[in-house]
Amino acid sequence: MPNALTAGLQQIDEVAAEGDLDAPHPSDIDLEVDSVGEPIGLPDGKLIYPPRLHGAPVHELACQLLDMQSPERSRFLRLVGPPGTGKSQLARVIAYELWGRRGNPIETRHGQPFYGFVEMQPGPSSDEFFFKYDYVPAQTGGDVRLVDSSFVEAMRHGWVVMIDEANTARDVALLSINATLDGRLTLHLPATGETVRAQPGFAVLLAYNPGLIGATDIPDAWRSRFPATLEVTTNWPALIKLGAPLQLVRAARVLDARRFADDGLVWTPQFRDIEALADMMRRVGERPAIALFMSNIAEQVTAGVIQPAEASAVARMLDEAGYAHLKVPATSRIPHLDGYPRAVTT
Repeated sequence: MPNALTAGLQQIDEVAAEGDLDAPHPSDIDLEVDSVGEPIGLPDGKLIYPPRLHGAPVHELACQLLDMQSPERSRFLRLVGPPGTGKSQLARVIAYELWGRRGNPIETRHGQPFYGFVEMQPGPSSDEFFFKYDYVPAQTGGDVRLVDSSFVEAMRHGWVVMIDEANTARDVALLSINATLDGRLTLHLPATGETVRAQPGFAVLLAYNPGLIGATDIPDAWRSRFPATLEVTTNWPALIKLGAPLQLVRAARVLDARRFADDGLVWTPQFRDIEALADMMRRVGERPAIALFMSNIAEQVTAGVIQPAEASAVARMLDEAGYAHLKVPATSRIPHLDGYPRAVTT
């Protein structure tokens, strides 16, 4: 017996089918895999297929907006979109491309390949010092000393810095670096009395989800400081290139279209979610992988991050992708979510 939610979703589909709103079946989706360009291999071994904007690779457009010789001429970017669409990956590709165009070799920093890219993740408790100083233990005693923050290091050395989930930081922290972003390219450090000026190669990217629960918004002044706003969506054809099952990607793409159609869904699985599920399938098989995946969904439902309707929509996505044979009966003692077993040990 279908539950009330399933019945409600079925009714929506039936109403939509009477007009022009009927969602396509996964098998009818053309993901245009052949249109995907050449991948870019990052030094850490990650293979990235850059998305396109009106036919042009996004990272190439970004590189044209960021002037590596005269940073004051740059048009800094905002990368906005839901979690898991690939905003951070795109930022890394942009920084890697810019590093290579400047003729810089890949370095090793803190034991990891380095190509002039640093990530910062502020939070609600961040104050203005977040962008100016880090605190490290002194050599003796229990004291601490101030050192340059990652942001100041990027200014001094001409690196690309990404501020991840910038809308979770307090305005006082963000506004403290206004002079760095409006063409002056300077940042005053009160503790030392020094004014740092950004060197060639310096650029700033923002990456955030405008609808993030608990977040606020970026200051109005930053909209003119980051005039280039790129809405990042999942690169579905790239998932196929990376080995994800075709029907799974098609079903996820159809489900995501329902989110855009204001079908009552705020969250749907994105690139990172489907990539992880496909990778787990290769490692442990379909049944254990889906159980692990659904336990992740169930935990987020309990935490209020995902709504029950969205979890049920994910189950329907798996049905349409051809995994319904893995479901357990409603009377089964196996813990499940909308019929799909969860990864609960016995």
